[in-house]
Amino acid sequence: MTDKMAELMAAYPTYEQVESFTEDFRTGAKNAYGKGVHWARYWLDPTLNILTTLLKGNIYAVVAYPPRGWYPDKLPYLEYFRGWILEYHPLTESWELLISSQEVGIDDFMLLRQACKES
Repeated sequence: MTDKMAELMAAYPTYEQVESFTEDFRTGAKNAYGKGVHWARYWLDPTLNILTTLLKGNIYAVVAYPPRGWYPDKLPYLEYFRGWILEYHPLTESWELLISSQEVGIDDFMLLRQACKES
């Protein structure tokens, strides 16, 4: 892996950054470049977009993905996306990581995210 490849891989957000994006969204999305009632979009850097969505109640999903025009055959070392599902606990004002795509894989993550939305 070249230094540039390693740099792009490292560009995916840390869990602390994911939590920060989610907290910003929960409290009004003041740092988002686009927002709706149930979602907000952020840029981490020019190589990654961040989408934060409210699934239900205090459960949120965050996905980080390369911008349009990225094709896996050109940058095969980048994942299609990385995702996290977090729950906010108002009594303790804390976040809990419920699942991440790195733990379960992208397909299972997408199924779990959909199940949270529908339950």
